[in-house]
Amino acid sequence: MYFSVYSHFLLRELHTLYKIININSLSNSITFEISKKNQLKITWGLDSKNLIFTYVQIYIKKYTKEKIIVSIKFMIDVLTTFSNEKLFLKKKKNTLNIYSKYGTYEVPIDFDLNHKNIITTCDKSSFIRIYLFSNILLKILNKTLFLTKGEELNSIFNGVFFQFLSNEANFIATDTYRLVKYTIKNFKTDQRVQFTISRKHLNIIREIIKKKKKSNIIIEYYDRNHIIFRFKNYIFSCQLINKKYPDYHFMIPHNNKRNISLIVNKFLLLNTIKRAFIFRKNFIDFHFSNNKLKIFDQNMVDTNPPISEIQCQIVFNNLKNMKIGFNSQFLIEILSSLNEDFVYFEFYDKMGVIRPLYNKKKEESIFILIMSTIKI
Repeated sequence: MYFSVYSHFLLRELHTLYKIININSLSNSITFEISKKNQLKITWGLDSKNLIFTYVQIYIKKYTKEKIIVSIKFMIDVLTTFSNEKLFLKKKKNTLNIYSKYGTYEVPIDFDLNHKNIITTCDKSSFIRIYLFSNILLKILNKTLFLTKGEELNSIFNGVFFQFLSNEANFIATDTYRLVKYTIKNFKTDQRVQFTISRKHLNIIREIIKKKKKSNIIIEYYDRNHIIFRFKNYIFSCQLINKKYPDYHFMIPHNNKRNISLIVNKFLLLNTIKRAFIFRKNFIDFHFSNNKLKIFDQNMVDTNPPISEIQCQIVFNNLKNMKIGFNSQFLIEILSSLNEDFVYFEFYDKMGVIRPLYNKKKEESIFILIMSTIKI
């Protein structure tokens, strides 16, 4: 292995990759491999089945079909000390030598080469291909990932459910107390497909998108175990959560069973709940009367005055009096995930449903369900 590269180009790609690695607190070992297209292939992996690939343009002095493993942190520390200088890198027995006009520097090589290139072992004749713009996928992740709290990689509730149908695409996440369904209408795919990707892997994808904005993404679904995301300069190969996602349709209530629905200013409601949470009102009750939403501390008796009163527009009211309680933190996270100024809030016997109120017709819809709390 013998090639030359400008330090700036190599450092830039390693920096991007390191930020992805660093947020996951994982191994910082990377693999260098020279391709026949005058490119240095850089690989980092959680394990042999969850890998990221990126490429840097180089000048090959001598092509050899071999791989070496080095520390990405060590490489970044060394490259940071150079200006944009042309460097020569050559593999010796136990080191990767960096030659510059200032001297020679030896980078230790790790010989634990156990990464298997899963991309070349897949049956490429059987995958389903889906195309997405990076900004759309980033929006999908921002609308769903906040409900995936756990760290267990294979838990079905620690992932986002992707469902591509003939005329729409749905993206669902739940923590069993809340459920979000983000739908893109008129989404065309050749085949129906659905799968669940873990939060850890989706966070990696989100970090890649942040660095590579305004690009097309190709998703290749191979089977229930494996999927590949192809970005402009990156390839991410990962395992899927191989468990059946619960039928979320059973959780969605019917409109004919709603008790009250109203329209309220999102920022006014959000800031009111934030203030209540600051003063340790972790559970709050909603009361409704005369186009007013009254918010009470759930732990206080009903004769106490409300924490706050908010003007709202009651659209539908099937009850003369109703009160329902919610977790303050859960409501804050839900409302903070929405960008619109007003929200449509529906209340049922044991749950609430929140939807953003759009000013014009959109090719998307968001449905968020939150279970009520029971006053003891």
